[in-house]
Amino acid sequence: MKADSKKTKHSEYKKTIAALLVVIMVSAVLFMNLFTHVVTIVRYYGDAMEPALSDGQLLAVLQTDNVKQGDMVAFYYNNQVIIRRVICEGDNQIIIEKNGKVAVNGEELTESYVSDLSIGQCNIDFPYYVIPGHFFVMGDNRTVSMDSRLKEIGTVPQERIIGKVIFAI
Repeated sequence: MKADSKKTKHSEYKKTIAALLVVIMVSAVLFMNLFTHVVTIVRYYGDAMEPALSDGQLLAVLQTDNVKQGDMVAFYYNNQVIIRRVICEGDNQIIIEKNGKVAVNGEELTESYVSDLSIGQCNIDFPYYVIPGHFFVMGDNRTVSMDSRLKEIGTVPQERIIGKVIFAI
């Protein structure tokens, strides 16, 4: 009788371990898919997004096409991932004054994330029309940021956008 009881307990133990392994494997696959197809982890380098981001921070980027003015986005530029803030969406006009104040379609933006207003590095003429399907992006640290204010970088087409930053680690 004791042998049957041991066999039953041993069999139940094996079933429990097998079920636990299946749960772990399924969880691992789901977790990998989440971080492959939904969220991307990137490391931010530089000082263009200070004070919001610091050099070396890890960022979680939600892969989405739904980006809008004010969002911090990750995008590809010269085979590198760059983080900047969307200032103006396509089919709009932007003006940056010499003192650094920004207006979209004649309406001045309130930019609480910017500590020092500056025209910064800029070689484009204003008013500037952003073509549909593109985004005008700028760093929060306007004095040092290289962004859409430079002809060499220009606006960012939708297809180069990875997604928007949802949190920093």
